[in-house]
Amino acid sequence: MGLPVDCRLTAYRGDTWLQHFRLVRDGAPVDLTGATVASWAQSLEPSVEVITLDANIVDAADGMVAIGPPAEGLEARTWDYDVEVTEFGGDVITWVRGTLTVRPDVTNASAP
Repeated sequence: MGLPVDCRLTAYRGDTWLQHFRLVRDGAPVDLTGATVASWAQSLEPSVEVITLDANIVDAADGMVAIGPPAEGLEARTWDYDVEVTEFGGDVITWVRGTLTVRPDVTNASAP
């Protein structure tokens, strides 16, 4: 399978969430020791907006990374996102891309 892998996500605005990904190469987890991970989301409607998602290496030896919403949260809309790893040697690889649909909430619909 080629990279990046397409993964469609759905979240509920205002909820706490985290999405984990295990990065695998040739059937074995990628060793992320010394690597960094970054993830951004971009919305095109109603205007172009780019937000940095919270992205972390959860378990370097097991190739596990996680992304979540930024501290200020995400507006309810559909975002394009990707997950990019800069390996110890400096190679940059986009492992995951897709859409993140943030659904509006009901209980705190008027909350900022």
